[in-house]
Amino acid sequence: MHSQVSAERQKRAFILESEGSRQSAINVAEGQKQAQILASEGQRMEKINQAVGEAEAIIAKANATATSIESISQAMARNGQDAVSLMVAEKYIEAFSQLAQKSTTLMLPANAAEPSALVAQAMTIFKNVSSSQQPKKE
Repeated sequence: MHSQVSAERQKRAFILESEGSRQSAINVAEGQKQAQILASEGQRMEKINQAVGEAEAIIAKANATATSIESISQAMARNGQDAVSLMVAEKYIEAFSQLAQKSTTLMLPANAAEPSALVAQAMTIFKNVSSSQQPKKE
């Protein structure tokens, strides 16, 4: 009888130990699952915040461009044609300098080495384009 009671105690102890091990494994797995969920949500929020920041930067740049275009438009309305021509010439020269830095083939005018010729050419192009876009008076 004593051995049967001892065996029964041993059996209950083994069952309790195995249930404890099982519960411990479940707790570890639940903890890992929760950690992965939180890490995933953190990455998601990071991507969302980055996208929102990029969108705000694009909007700010567009607003700045619109403001500068509006300023140019007002200057042109007050006979600021020369200032606009100068700005176009500067952009023209800047574009040429950027093209020359890349390994591309360029077809340049014969007098491309003379900055004054480039400016004159840019201003002529601008004047031709702006005069063709102005409404014709009848």
